Amino acid sequence: MRPRGYGRIVVTTSLAATKVEPVIGYAYMAAKAGARHLVRCLALELAADGITANAIAPGFFVTNIGGGHGHNPDLQAALAKDIPMHRVGQPDDIKALALFLASPASEYITGQEIVIDGGWGLGIAD
Repeated sequence: MRPRGYGRIVVTTSLAATKVEPVIGYAYMAAKAGARHLVRCLALELAADGITANAIAPGFFVTNIGGGHGHNPDLQAALAKDIPMHRVGQPDDIKALALFLASPASEYITGQEIVIDGGWGLGIAD
């Protein structure tokens, strides 16, 4: 990337990097917090080379992570009650953000962590 003078680094962190959730576990949360800080360090170090570094921090998404428990409709319904948008995230919800951060359209954005969680990190709305 440096020889080209252009590049995009997009890292997946997690809402767990900023929110304490004992059920998730300290190792995962610490790793995601480290990845969050890595993005900020990379952004500062590489900015002059035309390289941006940003992070996407998902909340609860239906994936195969953790043995795929996120596919359980009962778990999804229970969590959706606490998410202001009243639903859990689906992989397609991240696509546009990832494409944006990887594209020239985001050329003046670096060192940012964008949370995509349906408002879950804000608290319970109703």
